[in-house]
Amino acid sequence: MSTRTDGPDGFSGQYVEQLLPRQSPTRHDLVLAVIPAVFVLTLVAAVVLGLSMQVAIAGASVVGAVAVIDALFVHPPTRGRRRDDT
Repeated sequence: MSTRTDGPDGFSGQYVEQLLPRQSPTRHDLVLAVIPAVFVLTLVAAVVLGLSMQVAIAGASVVGAVAVIDALFVHPPTRGRRRDDT
């Protein structure tokens, strides 16, 4: 007979709160979320407004490139602690 009980989410003794990160997303996490979001929103706008897909993809690519340049060169990642931990 097992003494181990499964939590409500099916994990043995672990709850969802324990599996999620405790820190807020960093700037670079948000950049990674913004890039595909820009493409999706741009494609939806292209369909709704009747723009060509080439123009929509080009515009989304420019915005994505600016986000990557900002994340890599303007505000590069640093080693060490996060800013909210200081």
